[in-house]
Amino acid sequence: MRPLIGLSLMVVLAAGCAAPALDGGSNQHAGVISRNGPEAAAALITPETIHAHLAFLASDEMRGRDTPSPELEIAAEYIEDQFKSYGLRPGGEGGGFQQRFALQRRALDPEATRLNLIGSGGSSTFEHGVDYAAFQGVPNSIRAEVVEVDGEITPETAGIRGAIALTHLQGPDMTRDFALSMMQQRRAAQAAGAAGVIFVVDPGFPQRTLQVTAEQNARPRGLAVGETRDIPAFLLTDAAAKKVAEANGGALQGVMAEASAPVKVVEHAEAPNVIGILPGSDPDLRDTYVVFSAHFDHIGVGRPDETGDSIYNGADDNASGTSGLLEVAKAFAALPEAPARSLLFLAVSGEEKGLLGSEYYSDNPTVPIENIVANINVDMIGRNAPDSIVVIGQEYSSLGPLVQEVAAAHPELGLTVAEDIWPEQRFFFRSDHYNFARKEIPALFFFAGVHEDYHRPSDHVEKIDLDKNARVAKLVFYTAYEIASRATPPAWTEEGLREVRAMTSMGR
Repeated sequence: MRPLIGLSLMVVLAAGCAAPALDGGSNQHAGVISRNGPEAAAALITPETIHAHLAFLASDEMRGRDTPSPELEIAAEYIEDQFKSYGLRPGGEGGGFQQRFALQRRALDPEATRLNLIGSGGSSTFEHGVDYAAFQGVPNSIRAEVVEVDGEITPETAGIRGAIALTHLQGPDMTRDFALSMMQQRRAAQAAGAAGVIFVVDPGFPQRTLQVTAEQNARPRGLAVGETRDIPAFLLTDAAAKKVAEANGGALQGVMAEASAPVKVVEHAEAPNVIGILPGSDPDLRDTYVVFSAHFDHIGVGRPDETGDSIYNGADDNASGTSGLLEVAKAFAALPEAPARSLLFLAVSGEEKGLLGSEYYSDNPTVPIENIVANINVDMIGRNAPDSIVVIGQEYSSLGPLVQEVAAAHPELGLTVAEDIWPEQRFFFRSDHYNFARKEIPALFFFAGVHEDYHRPSDHVEKIDLDKNARVAKLVFYTAYEIASRATPPAWTEEGLREVRAMTSMGR
């Protein structure tokens, strides 16, 4: 019964959220603004219309919009219906509004996993979970020379293309910093062209941790988009590495490796992105795009809290951002004339599973990726200080000064625009703008911060500051209007692009 109830409510809300016409001007969809241009269009974004979207998307009937789930599909249909009501053009696949992407739940195949090192003194075959732990990757089978790297592996590390890079990883156990360093160096080795990577751990690294890591990697963990692209990685004990070195004249350099850490697919699924386009008005610029992104998924139903509530409604995370995206789309569609550049509204799923929907879109865009001039991402914009909004990524491109200029030009919004005040939380890597930044598209991330209800069943609609949610959406609208109206596209600063390249090459 829930899907039927949800779809009925969707129809009611779709009708209720259509933009009204002002001054008698109207079209068959959202209503055309006939006076004052952007200011009148922005006035259509109200706390009441924000609440209408929130009340549906974060209702108990939507059961937390997990990826994948029937309720996520209902949310996608709701967003599609809104886009249609505004008069947006479909921007998905096959002439529709949706882009479907395949998901896999994968695991390491332990029976086919091996690591043999062959030196001048003969071959050493190691036992998985005892001497080493493997991390799944492709190619499934490697025979290559081992190249020892002095220090950390970076994307600029020379001499490891086609080889198995070997380096020593500091750390007494599998701490967060240890795991992060391993992940970053694995991505860096891949960027440098390595076929695989071996990390020799400290002499005191617990053998039990190695065993547990091997066992965990053989279990299905999380969802991923399509086939894995990671190279295989191996943790090798210091004792095993020394044994090979001693048999090879005291060095690991030049040892040959035969290795495999093959992937086993244990589950297939599918999820939607929803895409609407408002074509630009300038013949010379309408083939360029400003992309708005917001994720509409959350984490579903889980462990009950102290009240017995087990539905993780995700009102702030991220029904608030999705509602903002819908209202910005409505406002743009109501303008008497669209801005010069085209506007692409991208509602993605799978964010909570690892930015999967935006990863898929950025790798499989429905418009030429080189024609996307900017990304504005909104995630969790409905809570915390009513007079400020954090905008992450300002320091990297001309979008930073622009958003400050827009905020100063609209004091009626009552919003101070702050830079990232939580750099230690690595929020740059934790929402969908990341996947545009890794394609070297200038991006801004509007984000009001986490709170005590973050990823808890208590993230309810009644806790949203509807007025702030609407004002942030208006700031996003005005910022995007400027980007889409100016002949000069946003540009990275030299230092900003260098920093973004370094961060994105090492992954999340």
